[in-house]
Amino acid sequence: MTRDQLEHLIAEVGRRTGLEYFYIIGASAVLAVIEDSAEAALVQTRDMDVVPGLDDPEEERRVSDRIDWVLGEGSDFEIENHYYAQGLSSSTPQYAPKDWMQRANPVKAGKFTGLCMEVHDLALSKYGAGRPKDLEFNAALIRAGLLDQATLIRRLQDVEALTCVF
Repeated sequence: MTRDQLEHLIAEVGRRTGLEYFYIIGASAVLAVIEDSAEAALVQTRDMDVVPGLDDPEEERRVSDRIDWVLGEGSDFEIENHYYAQGLSSSTPQYAPKDWMQRANPVKAGKFTGLCMEVHDLALSKYGAGRPKDLEFNAALIRAGLLDQATLIRRLQDVEALTCVF
């Protein structure tokens, strides 16, 4: 995905849901802080994971379902553009530090704003998920010099999913 494609999706999500701002998690969030020419592992995603960030869980689910239907995988939008949005809930980033939303990086697309998960919070989320693609993504973040070990260690204390382990 390119930064232009990210901005296109931000505008489409905003236009089709009425949300002026929302959160972006997953690999596409890194596009808030890197160039399109970055290492392939950082830009190979075709989807933008959207968390509406609404207080009402039912409304959040409704908006996420609309995103999936109108802009999601297999939609006319994806068939035409070869990238898509996926609606998620606020509980999806379970391995992110509890205050990750406060550090999100804004990406404007007209009157709409995608608040992209900050790179250290994103890396912790991906380490927690532990899938091979997530570990390769994090390795690419390290190679690109985008991660600071001290920041990762400090924020690890705020990952709520770990409280059930320790």
